[in-house]
Order: sequence, then structure tokens, then C-alpha cells
Amino acid sequence: MDTEIKKKLLDHCFKRIEGRVEEITFALKQAQEAIESDTKSSAGDKYETSREMIQQDLNRYHMQLSQAKKDWILLQKINIGIKEKAEIGAIVVTEQVAYFVAISLGELQVNSMRFMVISPSSPIGKLLLECKVGNEIIFNGTKQRIKAIY
Repeated sequence: MDTEIKKKLLDHCFKRIEGRVEEITFALKQAQEAIESDTKSSAGDKYETSREMIQQDLNRYHMQLSQAKKDWILLQKINIGIKEKAEIGAIVVTEQVAYFVAISLGELQVNSMRFMVISPSSPIGKLLLECKVGNEIIFNGTKQRIKAIY
């Protein structure tokens, strides 16, 4: 496994984040338009409830956008060089799964290989960090031995 696969994984991660930012930005725009076009009706409580729900949506979208920007910054810092231990930017291959330690995205397929793209702060990421080839971890009751790190 070479750095070319890491580059492809990283490109997939960037594309996912770009898509997420576009979706969140669109949702923010729609929610903002809904607040601006919402006119006060005679049913004051209904108006206030509607406005509050839209405001909660706006707050949630802002938090999601902030997280997406943090993920983008983290991705930019990843060095795709070969690693000797599990750390950000490493591909960690166990007997069951190949992990790419970056951001939390779930499963990605590159060159017909499946990878779980995980955050170092996720439960499995925390277990893997600093591990080396030959180390074992237990996650969800399943023992996994690290076969390789790239």
C-alpha cells in the first residue's frame, strides 16, 4: 500500500467535506429566508413557536458548518507519508478492517479496497492512537491485531 492510496482517500475526504459545506450552506440560506419571510400572524404563539424552531435549525446548521470547517483544516494538515504508529494520516490495517485516521466519515472504497475513515477522537480512534504493528485492541468485544501501518 503506497501513498497514492492515501492521496485518494484524502481527496475523497475533501470532496465529502465540500459536499457537506454546500448542503449546510444551502440549508442555512433556506432557514434564513424562512425567518425573513415569516410574517407575524394573528396567532402570536404559533408565530413565536415557528420562529423559535427555525432559530434552532439555524443554530444547528452553524454548529455543523463550524465542524465541517474544523474537519477541512485538519485534512489540510495531514501528511500522507508512511507512518510507523497509528496517528492522524495513518492507514491502520487490522485482521478485520483497514482504518484511515483522519475525520469521521464512515466507509470509503478506494481501488476496490474498503476503509473506515475515522476520527482520532472517536472511540476506535482513541484505542488505535499510538499503537504499532503487532499491538492488539479490543473494540465492541472484538479483539483486533494490527497487521500493518502505512
